[in-house]
Amino acid sequence: MIADGLDLLLRERRRGRTMVILEHTAGQGTSLGATFEQLATIIGLMKASRRVGVCLDTCHLLASGYDIASPEGYARTFKDFGRIVGFDRLKAFHMNDSKRPLGSRVDRHTHIGEGCVGLDAFGRIVNDRRFGGLPMLLETPKSEGKATGPIVADPLDVKNLNALRGLVTVR
Repeated sequence: MIADGLDLLLRERRRGRTMVILEHTAGQGTSLGATFEQLATIIGLMKASRRVGVCLDTCHLLASGYDIASPEGYARTFKDFGRIVGFDRLKAFHMNDSKRPLGSRVDRHTHIGEGCVGLDAFGRIVNDRRFGGLPMLLETPKSEGKATGPIVADPLDVKNLNALRGLVTVR
């Protein structure tokens, strides 16, 4: 049904350049997309699959059972992703740590380096040459309150960006 719905949407705009990005899920409840096989199946069933990409969320990866926290698990996770989905489909990352452990299937984001993913895993991601040109978007908790004046960076975003920037060794 997902593939059919997306195909219908993309068929309406045959000459469109908009890409649909499927976000990998944590596997909470009955949601689909928690395994690379599920994502590959959805994409494989689509006729317009050239306009479909994938976004990997670091919290969701860990929560759904992909051990990106250990060096061995990281290597295995991305070897499997490349084989099953393909790096040509990877279009972005959501960067966030996980309040819950590996395989919990619970989607609870926290600040970079303050959860079960850990700083070492983020260091591997930001220095992995395969991901050098990809957007990496913060999806971490924000400060309380509403902005009423000029647009300014949220202090917690600054904290998380600084944590990630401090891990970059590959230039």
